[in-house]
Amino acid sequence: MKDIVRRTDLLDYYSALLTDKQRDIYEWYYQQDLSLGEISEVANVSRNAVHDLLSRTDEKLERLEKALGLIAAGETARKSREELATRLAQWLEKYGANLPQEARDSLEELWHLRT
Repeated sequence: MKDIVRRTDLLDYYSALLTDKQRDIYEWYYQQDLSLGEISEVANVSRNAVHDLLSRTDEKLERLEKALGLIAAGETARKSREELATRLAQWLEKYGANLPQEARDSLEELWHLRT
């Protein structure tokens, strides 16, 4: 399951950098759950060609992530937002009673706009 999530993330971030054929076959196999045989019929190529294309596309996507790091950067940003949300909640719990309700509401609204 983790492999499929990883491949979905890679495709989401880097699909524009694939050829149409790479993108289509990768989506058919990993997102639409078509078999190698089904894809080979639709694409009019051998099962071995589909398998090779999937392997090469996996390698290409991993190279792109290694070079550009968009998924890693997104994960770092998500963790930072979670940490900030926790810290804001703790701060509001500790000091929020001293703020006017309007100020507390504004802080919470601003936070929700950014997450």
